[in-house]
Amino acid sequence: MGGGEVHVADLVRALASRGHTVHLAVRPESPLRDPLSEATAEWHELPLRNSLDVQSARAMAGLIKAHEIEIVHAHVGRDYLVAALACRQAPASKLILTRHHYLPLNRSAIYRWLLSDVAAVIAVSDSVRASVLERVGLPLGRVRTIPNWIDPARFQPMERDAARAIFGLRANVVVGCVGQLAAAKGQEEFVRAAARVSQMRPDVEFVLAGEEKEQGRPFSAQLSEIAKSLGVATKLRFLGYVPNIPELFAAVDVVVVPSWDEGFSLVTIEALAARRAVLGSNVGGIAGIIRDNQNGLLFPPRDVHAMTDKLLWLVSDAPLRERLAVQGQRDVYSRFGREQVIDQIEALYLEVLGRTA
Repeated sequence: MGGGEVHVADLVRALASRGHTVHLAVRPESPLRDPLSEATAEWHELPLRNSLDVQSARAMAGLIKAHEIEIVHAHVGRDYLVAALACRQAPASKLILTRHHYLPLNRSAIYRWLLSDVAAVIAVSDSVRASVLERVGLPLGRVRTIPNWIDPARFQPMERDAARAIFGLRANVVVGCVGQLAAAKGQEEFVRAAARVSQMRPDVEFVLAGEEKEQGRPFSAQLSEIAKSLGVATKLRFLGYVPNIPELFAAVDVVVVPSWDEGFSLVTIEALAARRAVLGSNVGGIAGIIRDNQNGLLFPPRDVHAMTDKLLWLVSDAPLRERLAVQGQRDVYSRFGREQVIDQIEALYLEVLGRTA
């Protein structure tokens, strides 16, 4: 369950609650099964082996026709062409894509041709929108920026000491880094910055939460070795997968998001919603959320020295942390509230169908 899967699950719940009939075309053993076990939606398992799975496209077209599906909404890059092929066989439906990732789309002729009929592309940030426009060549009006959202109900205040007891945290200040363990997420730079900060502030503890997808977990082992070699292993804890992120955010004082790039950063808006001070890389979707020294702090990506300096500033200045956290929470609720963002998606559905609310 990455950010894209969390997004899809919550969108399905919201659309079903608003009275729409929702069908899910998923791969076998989809991780969406558990979080959507109580949602009113029809499930259709398809092979969806790759981006040119003609068999799955034909099956999807059959589903679209049989159930008179009006909107086909694809969220993962490898599903875009399958959905496009299906919609060409069922032309009464309208295709909408959401681009969650910062990596550029394929600009091959077949890719551009198959996506030329797309009714709309939702980009989760302005930087992603610019990339889609440059690579696919769609008219400006067909690519819209609609961000991901935060559900305020998930981040009700929790007593700090109770949250810390869950994770066994006792330091004066706790700094967290949350996300899938991968080089591009910047955890190595975080570990190196943590080692420098701990030399000057022995009262600070660091936690890394997240799993690694690679078999054998080589990057996790590498991070552990770096922590040992830099003498920060006793101050840095690897928590692995944490099922209840709001509890973790309640237990930490600062959240660092050191990614090399991001299309959007769900972790950033979740940390802000939990009223935590956030230090993030000045890249893509993160820079579209954080305004430096207003609702958080930014540093150049992969710059351990800059990260260390900003982190030392945050852990040493409690009033600064509080100011950024309060403004960040206020800002994220006004810009990324669940209902208002889903309103935009629903309005886009109606627009491409030629209807009004």
